[in-house]
Order: sequence, then structure tokens, then C-alpha cells
Amino acid sequence: MRTDPLLKEVIMAALALTPVGIAIGVLYRWETGLSPWPGLVLGMVCGFGFGIAILALTSPRRGH
Repeated sequence: MRTDPLLKEVIMAALALTPVGIAIGVLYRWETGLSPWPGLVLGMVCGFGFGIAILALTSPRRGH
């Protein structure tokens, strides 16, 4: 059973963006002392979904 290449790209994009989102939340908390919930976290989730789509669709195709 072969996995769809686009699904692989979505997974790789999610793995690439997860540490970025965590780092932004931690830095926000550290700099401001305020909880990043709900404004920053919900905004990041929306941006995260859009970023994954852009990364997955524009990445070079590996294999067939």
C-alpha cells in the first residue's frame, strides 16, 4: 500500500511548523508574561492550517 505523496507532504509540513508554533507561544509568554490563549493560539492554528497547505502544495514532488 502506497501513501499519497500529497499526504506525505502535509505530514512533513506539519512537522516543520509545529516547533515554530510552540516557539512563538513560549516566546510570547516569556516576553509579555501573559497567556497566549486564546488570541495568539487561535490565530496560530488558523495560520498553521494555511501554512501547511502552502508548504504541501508548493513543495517539490519526491518520487511517484
